[in-house]
Amino acid sequence: MALLGLYNIFVSPKSLFQDKTLKLFLYAFLCLWLPLLISLPDAVNIHHSSKTVLPYLRFFFAGVFIISALSKDQQRSNLIVSSVFIIVTVWCIDASIQFFSGHNLLGFPYIAFQGITGMFYPRNTISHICSILSGFCFFYIFLNFNKKRWLVISLIPLFFIVLLSGRRAAWVMLALSSFGFFIYMYLCSQNKKMILKTTAVITFAITLSLSSTIILHKPTNDRFNTTLGLFSNNFETIDSASAGRLSLWKVGFTIFKSNPVNGIGPRGYRHVFHEYSSTDNYWFTDPPQTHPHLLILEIMAETGAIGLFGYLTLLFFLIKGAINRKALKSELPYLLPVLVAIFPFNAHMAFYGSIWSSMTWLLISLYFANAKSIINNERLKQ
Repeated sequence: MALLGLYNIFVSPKSLFQDKTLKLFLYAFLCLWLPLLISLPDAVNIHHSSKTVLPYLRFFFAGVFIISALSKDQQRSNLIVSSVFIIVTVWCIDASIQFFSGHNLLGFPYIAFQGITGMFYPRNTISHICSILSGFCFFYIFLNFNKKRWLVISLIPLFFIVLLSGRRAAWVMLALSSFGFFIYMYLCSQNKKMILKTTAVITFAITLSLSSTIILHKPTNDRFNTTLGLFSNNFETIDSASAGRLSLWKVGFTIFKSNPVNGIGPRGYRHVFHEYSSTDNYWFTDPPQTHPHLLILEIMAETGAIGLFGYLTLLFFLIKGAINRKALKSELPYLLPVLVAIFPFNAHMAFYGSIWSSMTWLLISLYFANAKSIINNERLKQ
């Protein structure tokens, strides 16, 4: 896709500035990429950082292709929504089979200490990916609810797998997606009483299922009880409840204070961890953690105040663009996954890492493709 996007720009370079949507996408990309580039000269490990900064351009070119290909017809965006729904549902059903039978449909085993992996074996990232894509699942069910009310059943394996994974960051993302989409449904629906009633029924069914899982599945029960320690006023208890995140955040903030302008370079956290950490830090290991496990802190530590400014500007571009087009309601189902993906307090995978960067720019590209198709449809009506 990156090569095709690069070809599109080569054939029609003026489109980047004549097409308002592509121009906004370019500005959005530069908000994150320019701080990476500016941090490179002072990077603590320029070799490692350069392997992030330079290949990062592929996300822009791939996005150009996605926007150009999907915006030609609204039906193409609808096809993406239905496809994501089917894929996520199959993933979650497959992962459920893995949990109950010991193996998924491809024969990948369930290993208790490793957690649910499903199709992602041996990585246990399925809950993070499904959480961030859940907004599309909600949207598909919402669009087809009147004709296919049974689709709501598909939410049970989705919530079940995310809870069973024990990934608290995934819990937060799924909660954000669910709450955000509820607001969207309430604003868009003409029958608000029905939305409230249906949501209450679905919430009750899911809560009953999840409560049973918490009570009957000991690892989930232990993780849930540990998480309750977040409401403590004791550092050690909160640190344990956050899976040692406070110890990582403390080092990350120390790094930012010492390198406040342009940071230490992307993916540099691991290379200076021992330098900024005390020896009694829980994560004082060899090798240390690769990132601080907090999106906003990773940006601050690795790209400094310049990166923080770029990140906030990106949020401004995304939200203000939808408001200016007066299309927030029609664009929110595509904007919501983006906002959850770049939520400042996400505490999971590295923001500048390949997995989350790929997910983030895929979602941003889909959002701009949908926005452009809406603009095209409005022009045809005129």
